Amino acid sequence: MVTSRISFLSSAPCFVLSPLLLLLAGGCHTVDPVTVYPSFTTSPELVAQAPSDIAVLPVENGTRDPATDRHLGFMRHEVIRQLVDRKYGPLRAAYVDAGLRSNQVAKPENSVLDPIWLQSAVGHSSEDATFALRVDRWDESQLLVNRRAYFQFQAALIGKEGKQLWYGTLSGDIKAGGAGAAPRDREYMARSCIELAVRELLLRLPVHANR
Repeated sequence: MVTSRISFLSSAPCFVLSPLLLLLAGGCHTVDPVTVYPSFTTSPELVAQAPSDIAVLPVENGTRDPATDRHLGFMRHEVIRQLVDRKYGPLRAAYVDAGLRSNQVAKPENSVLDPIWLQSAVGHSSEDATFALRVDRWDESQLLVNRRAYFQFQAALIGKEGKQLWYGTLSGDIKAGGAGAAPRDREYMARSCIELAVRELLLRLPVHANR
């Protein structure tokens, strides 16, 4: 009887998953590479005016971290580049900056989105509208841990007469590389996150009405 019992147990199927199978099973769960929370308002005048030539102002660092300053130029570059995908015609940054200097537009004391300051900043580069972006949060402290950056943007599109055509906020977190592999270099990870975050922002801006 003892021999028979041992023989039965040895031939029974095993239902205990090996550590490798458990790892593979856990790998079936994928993490969303993009998590965002948008809140935007679009004025009917955006369609009515259909602005084409856009002056993109220098991006403002609204965080208290001076390390974010190193990304501001690249953020502006990405806004200019990706506005083309939304069928707008962004002006060259150097041309916009020259227009601000020649008209002696002072830097904002409070925020680039201050309505009073924006009134003084629009219309100096023959633009149809002006795009302003403020970074309220940029946290890349977890890049080497989970490949993600956490952010919050405020943005606005202002007509040449000073009226808000589109404005709002976008917050969330982005995985470097999106659904694909993340770059290996930390700085390239950060730039990948910036590119994807700006894309998510501009996806909330309606495509140019006449194109």
